[in-house]
Parts: sequence; structure tokens; C-alpha cells
Amino acid sequence: MSLHGSVGRTAAAILALTACCASAFAGGPSAARIQRAADGSARELKPCELPGLAERAYCGQLDVPEHAGRPRGRRLTLHFAVLPATQGAATSDPIVPLMGGPGEDAISAAAVYAQRLPGLRRHRDILLLDQRGTGRSGALRCDLHAGADTATRLHHLFPPEAAQRCARELRARADLSQYTYENVAHDLERVRRALGYGPLNLSAGSYGTRAAQVFMRLYPDSVRTAYLGSVVPLDVATPMTMAKTAQDQLERMLRSCEADADCRAAFPRLREEFGAIAARLARGEAKLAPPGSDAAIRLSQGRVAEWFRSRLYRPATAAELPWLIHQAHAGNWTPIVDGILDNARDMPSALSVGLFLTVTCREDVAFIDERDIAAQTQGTFLGDYRVREQMAACAHWPKPALPAQYRRPPRSQRPVLFVSGDSDGASPLWFTQRVAQAFADRVEIVARNQGHTEWSGCIARRYERFVREGSTRGIESSACEDVPRPPFRLR
Repeated sequence: MSLHGSVGRTAAAILALTACCASAFAGGPSAARIQRAADGSARELKPCELPGLAERAYCGQLDVPEHAGRPRGRRLTLHFAVLPATQGAATSDPIVPLMGGPGEDAISAAAVYAQRLPGLRRHRDILLLDQRGTGRSGALRCDLHAGADTATRLHHLFPPEAAQRCARELRARADLSQYTYENVAHDLERVRRALGYGPLNLSAGSYGTRAAQVFMRLYPDSVRTAYLGSVVPLDVATPMTMAKTAQDQLERMLRSCEADADCRAAFPRLREEFGAIAARLARGEAKLAPPGSDAAIRLSQGRVAEWFRSRLYRPATAAELPWLIHQAHAGNWTPIVDGILDNARDMPSALSVGLFLTVTCREDVAFIDERDIAAQTQGTFLGDYRVREQMAACAHWPKPALPAQYRRPPRSQRPVLFVSGDSDGASPLWFTQRVAQAFADRVEIVARNQGHTEWSGCIARRYERFVREGSTRGIESSACEDVPRPPFRLR
């Protein structure tokens, strides 16, 4: 799940590790050891089992100061896992996924990356680091809907009182000003040095591309290649772009249904039906009595629209919308309500909500100008709902100042592969155009009929060549061949 549009870090010196390991693992990670620093912060890699992964992995930990300027202060244990190369000794340049959200963890995605990169894994490790504030690395977890009544869950994506309570509770155990992409970069560099790796192959998606850009700025010599999928610019306050991006993808979905004989036959008046249910929601006429209750709850136009927006991330979920619209038009709101309640229930397990707010309140909401909201949201089905919800949640959240020049994309000579989906309801194509110009050695690929951070055989083939050769030379910048659009749900 990615709340940037699911579902995604104050510069400080890091303590130097004593000693260094070999540049390549002799015999794979089983022979690799983290050398113990003087303060005892490093611990050995040990065999471990990871969810969904049939093979053995190697897990390790690294203790770091939460605040680099206070080395005797609170400590944070970073957890990471290595999926070893499958054929002999590994090269020194592992593939390092940087997760999105922000707030998704990496270790739980081990099986996904093991299956996605079989060719590259023959001679390369995959290094999975749960970024500080996620997964096993001190996750800043909050359940904003815990204990909330159904009416609240059907109205607020981020209940403001719950967000305020979450900030207060997390402050008791964490310095939220230190859970930044700058410190994520410092953490990754410490882990890289501890494991004796050379320059890394960064593989980032969605908000993880911000983490990649920051790492490339702070540690340019520690990067071999970078894959930026569904890139998120550093200088765009993303809640402000969501309404227009979702509107564009809604129009794309409607046109696709009209062009599809089966969808057109099943829903011949789809545009009219969508307009009608939007009007009913706006007038407060859409109501539903939840199971076990006799009292009908008025549905929120904004909350329904936000859930629709989340379905527009990818064609597979967008394909369900015609049926959902038709059901609502006929008076059956239950499928939509069930979807919203499932979303509220699943949010805490899908990502670290506290980290999501820590990052986006500082990097996005802090740069929203009230005078621009109407211009960016008028005429869209989402309106200003998402912007207002996120602003309200951030009202009591810390927003430490960004370093000077932080919001400028890093200028780099390292090879970068950009991949964008033309059916992405979160990262529009202009995001790539905005970021890519700062990278001299780049290839830009558009994946047709694909959405947010999606993968395909075409992308896999080009990415394997990109990493294997460490170069963009010979990689076509034209669009990937069409992936068939998923069939629309008709019943």
C-alpha cells in the first residue's frame, strides 16, 4: 500500500566503522561478517528464514545513534537481510530495493524481489534494509482508526484527533525529527561499509525514489546504478497533484470502457451514472446502515472519492470501477463501503503510518500554499479532500527544516533507468520529465497500460541488461510493448 497515491528522509555526520571487509564475499554471505565496531554496534550475519521465501537468507543488525549529534543518546537497531547470490561468490555490487509509501518495509518483500530478479541474482546479492521507522527497524506504527466508530472511518482517511494522539505517543519513544531520508542515506552507507560492499545498484519505487535521490546526492561514489520507477520529485508537494492525476486516470478508464465492447454493453451510461452518484454524495443523499446497526450513516463524498483514487493506481484495480459505479447508482453502496473499511483496517499493517506522516508532513505538507489549493483541485472528482485531510493530520506533527537545496534533484553522472506507467494514478509522466533532466546518463521508458511501480517482462529484460552492464548504452528509450489492459469487471 502506498499512501502517496496505495502505497515511498537533517544531514548529520555518521560514526565511522572500524575496519572493513572484503570487496566481495568469498563463498557468499555465509562467509561474510560484520566486523564489530569499538562501541559494539555491529552484529554478525546469521542464517534466517523470511516470510514467503523458500531459500535461506542471512539477517543482521546494526546499532546506530538515533540522533547522530548525540552518540550517547538513544540507540536504534537497524535490521537488514541479505539474499545471497545463487551461483557462487557474489560480486561486490548488490541490488538494494528502496521501498515506498513512505513507510513500507523491505525485509517482508524478500520473496517478491527473489522472484523478480532471477537472472541478476545468479551473481549478485539482494540487500534488504528496513529503513529506520519501518518494519523491524523501530517501526513508527499508528492505527489511526483503532477504536473509531464506523462513521469516523467512513469520513476520515486521517482522523485528526487520532493523528495528534499518534504524534504524542511516538514522541515518547522516538525523536521524530531524526526519521528523515538524509538519515536513511547515512544508515544505508553504514550498512554498505559494514558488509564490505562496493557501489550499490539502487532499485527504488514511488517514494523510495526520493530516498534514492538523497542517497545519490550524499554518497555519489556509493552508487553504481539507479532504477527509479514511478519517480516522485523532491520539489513537488504530492497531495497537491493527486486530484488532477486521478482525474486524468478516471477519464482514461472511462474512455477505455467506452472502447471495450463488453464494458460498453454492460454499462452504456457509465459517465452519467458516475455524475449521478457524485451528485448524491455531494447532497448527502448517499447513506448506508452498517451491519448490526439500524442507524444509516451518511457517506462522505471525499472519502469515497479518495478510495476511488486509490483504485486508479493500476489498471487491474481501475477495471473494477465501472461495476462499482453501476452498483452505487442502483443504490448498492455496500461494495464501496466494504472497500473503504478494509482500507482503514489494513493501513497499519501495510505501512508505518507514523513514518508516512513524519516524512510527508515535513517534505510535502509544509510546502502547500493555501492560495494554490483551489487551482490544483477544482473541477476534479477528488476536490481538496486529500489535501485537507493530510494538512489536518500534520497540524500537530513536527516539521523540521529541510537542508538548503534539499528540494533540488541531485545532478549525477551515474547511469539511471527511469520507468513510468502511462496508466499511473499516482506518479504522472511529468514527474519523470521533471526529475530526469538532472541526470546526464539516463534512459526513460514508458510502460503502456501499466500503473504505479508495476513490473513486466519488458522492464525486467531492460533492467537486467542495465545492471549487468552498469550502463545505459544500447537500452532503448522507446516505450515498452503494450501489456494488455486487464478485462473490466462486468458482474
